[in-house]
Amino acid sequence: MTKPNNTIYSQFALVYDLMGADDHSRAMIDYTDSIMSKFHIQSTKRSQPMRGLDLCCGTGTAIELLSERGFAMSGLDQSATMLAMAARKLKGKRIPLYQKTLPKFKLRKTGASSRQASFDFITSFYDSLNYMKTEKQLGYAFQAVGDHLVDNGWFIFDMNTPEALKTVWSANVYADARDEIAWIWRNEYHAKTKSATLRTTFFTKKGTSWERFDETHIEFGYSNTVIRKLLKSAGFKIHGLFKCFTFRPADRETYRICVVAQKR
Repeated sequence: MTKPNNTIYSQFALVYDLMGADDHSRAMIDYTDSIMSKFHIQSTKRSQPMRGLDLCCGTGTAIELLSERGFAMSGLDQSATMLAMAARKLKGKRIPLYQKTLPKFKLRKTGASSRQASFDFITSFYDSLNYMKTEKQLGYAFQAVGDHLVDNGWFIFDMNTPEALKTVWSANVYADARDEIAWIWRNEYHAKTKSATLRTTFFTKKGTSWERFDETHIEFGYSNTVIRKLLKSAGFKIHGLFKCFTFRPADRETYRICVVAQKR
């Protein structure tokens, strides 16, 4: 039986961890540890832990790992199913989770307060910002991040580059299978819009039968120049635009970048 897809990550969320898609978040947290050490990112208040927000938090793996490191975390995602999976994983940790959609979002402090929530650092991992369809949308997302950061707060995120979408996502098919799940990913690159379409088909085992569902994901690539321009317009100072998982400067051939920026 095939299930229709109405919202991305609606069904994907149920198998996200099972297929190991959260491994990227685990790797990014180790990398974030190095970033924080390199740039001396730490709480200005010794008696209080740093407050962090993970954008497009998915099933909550990054939040869980950052929380274990002593940070007071919150999470945001547009997918109710993803947030349900995250809530299950984070049960008992009293971590606020917000269902909001990028690019523009406003978060209020939990409880009766009507004050806007603010954070010492905000993260966004695994292509989340590549879902912004235009430069304007990406700029709005950067502005919303800045609005929720304290002065001198930090923004750490990774993105696929246009080169990655052109090379890795161009007319390639990827498939794999585990005991309880199998999947096929078919990719197509669109040079005019510097975007790529990923059509996914999943099969999950239900008793002695298999159930199928499909989702379509579209990512958009932005040059390093555009990302720098939009961050500066949103009031950020850029400390590094790196080849992800290293501290080497990104270039046109880089497949994945990591950006470390600070609110002025």
